[in-house]
Amino acid sequence: MESRLKNYALTAGGAVTLATAGAANAEIISSDASMSIILNENPVILFSIGNRDIEVSNKTYSQNNYGGATARMKIDANNFDPYAGALGNVAYGSSIGSYGIEGAAVGAIRNTRNFTNGTTNFSNSDLSLGDSMIVGMVIAEDGSNHYAWVNYSLSWNGSEYTFTINSWAYNDVAGQGIIAGQNVAAGSNAVPGLGGLAALAMGAAGVRSRRQRTVA
Repeated sequence: MESRLKNYALTAGGAVTLATAGAANAEIISSDASMSIILNENPVILFSIGNRDIEVSNKTYSQNNYGGATARMKIDANNFDPYAGALGNVAYGSSIGSYGIEGAAVGAIRNTRNFTNGTTNFSNSDLSLGDSMIVGMVIAEDGSNHYAWVNYSLSWNGSEYTFTINSWAYNDVAGQGIIAGQNVAAGSNAVPGLGGLAALAMGAAGVRSRRQRTVA
C-alpha cells in the first residue's frame, strides 16, 4: 500500500528539525508492502525519483570451482552513475538530510560472498545482515537531493541470501529531509506503521522534554 501524506513537519528528540520553508507542501511517499527479492530473478525497482530508479537484486553465480552470491541495493537502474547519490545503513530515528550519511557508498551497496572449492575466500558487507535494518539514501536528481529510507531483512545460509524489503519512504520535495522509519506526516490523520510510530514518539519525547525544562 502506498500513501501520499502532506503537511510534513517533524522534530526528533528536539535535536533536528526537518521542516523548513515550504514544508507545508511536502509529501512523504511510502509503502509498507513486504516483498521477497527472489533469487536470480531480474532486479526489482522499489520506486523512482525523476530519472533515478532505486533497485534491489539477489544473485548467485558459479563457474567450475568458483562461485558466489550478492545481495545489492542500488540507485539508478539503467547504468552506474557516480552522481546518482549515496546510500548506507543508518539507525532508526536518525536524520537523513543535508549532512549526508556517515560511511555512505556512492551508487550502490551490497553483501557479497565469493567461494573457491566451496570455501569463502572473499566477503564484502557494506549492506549489513540483520532483520528490519534501514538504508538511508541521498538521491541526486536534476541538481537537487531527495532523501529516502528502505527497511529490509537480509540473512545468509552459507550458500545464498534471503532478502526481503519490508517498507520504504521518501520525501518528494527536493532538499527536505526525512527520519529513518518515518512513514507518515506529522499531523496526518493516517495511522502510522511501526517505523512511523517510533519516529513520532521520538519527536513527542523531545517536545515533552523541552516543556519540562521550561516549567522547571
